[in-house]
Amino acid sequence: MKAWRVLGIAAVCAAAGGFGLLLAADGPVRPEAKGQTAPVPHRGDAADDPAIWVHPTDPARSLIFGTDKRGGLCVANMDGTGRQLVSDGCRPNNVDILYGFKLGERRVDLAVATTRARPPGVKVWVIDPAAGRLSDATAGGVLAVLRGQRADGLCTYRSPKSGRGYFFVCGLNGGVAQHVLRDAGGGRVASERVRGWKLKSTAEGCVADDELGFVYLAEESTGIWKFPAEPDARARGKLVAKVGEHGLTADVEGLTIYHAAGGKGYLIASSQGSNTFNVYTREGDNRYVLTIDPKGGAIDDVSDTDGIAVTNRPTSKQFPAGVLVVQDGHNARGNQNFKLYDWRDIAAGRLRVDPKHPTSAPAK
Repeated sequence: MKAWRVLGIAAVCAAAGGFGLLLAADGPVRPEAKGQTAPVPHRGDAADDPAIWVHPTDPARSLIFGTDKRGGLCVANMDGTGRQLVSDGCRPNNVDILYGFKLGERRVDLAVATTRARPPGVKVWVIDPAAGRLSDATAGGVLAVLRGQRADGLCTYRSPKSGRGYFFVCGLNGGVAQHVLRDAGGGRVASERVRGWKLKSTAEGCVADDELGFVYLAEESTGIWKFPAEPDARARGKLVAKVGEHGLTADVEGLTIYHAAGGKGYLIASSQGSNTFNVYTREGDNRYVLTIDPKGGAIDDVSDTDGIAVTNRPTSKQFPAGVLVVQDGHNARGNQNFKLYDWRDIAAGRLRVDPKHPTSAPAK
């Protein structure tokens, strides 16, 4: 590895916010996985996208959700052991978390995922923090999106203006739609389309910034688009990262955001064609920062990664300052699974570390 070249210190806020130094480097950062989930039940190209749910009071009881697009939604403990398989046969593709949704007289956390089974659409599960289990809460069994066509990409969004919960979906033909989630009564959740637009080609990776009010879409052969996320905004996007720049290689797949105070943090993208992950600033024009190029160790390396998820929050004693979870297209010990990387190994004095900052806009 090349020697590190310090270009500048962006922030030193250890006492106030728990930040590390923000340094730039000549070469990629090369962390080793510190954990992995059990393989998904189905062989072949089955695992696709993870999400991390952070327990409200006990970080060690946080959970990882991983999609098996040939089966159901896999729920794992933070040590990687399997906990639950829900809605087997719905064939979920992309999954995300929405915290603090008002359902009846209570606030609940939701897992939301696109599904490939017929009819295709979106399913919603309520997360029980006491039992650490999910229960299907989808009104009508499945929520129709994109006029009944299949959607693969999905991310949730809580508006910092209204506090309402939404999800975005992306289709194989470039179609994008935003839906508002609503209480359908009887413990069920429904949705209503509020706007839509179209990219020129397939997009799947999707992540929304609840605090800053943006949604990012990964058009696989083109790059990363940034759009305003409020439902009444014009769908006028900006291409903030292009394929071919800074090693970003098609297909551009998963997207995720590492949150830090003051609107700081990082947008991270899976550069599938190079088996690496590009890191950009969360703020401003999403400037390129560095590349993550994991290496094998006690746990094998990752390749052909689809979905990724990160949290800055503590999730266990093993990951007290955040964790990056990535799908592995070629697991050395069986079916595809998800690998876990300690954020401290990725940051290594070069990126911010802020385990105290909330990851979502507050519910209203």
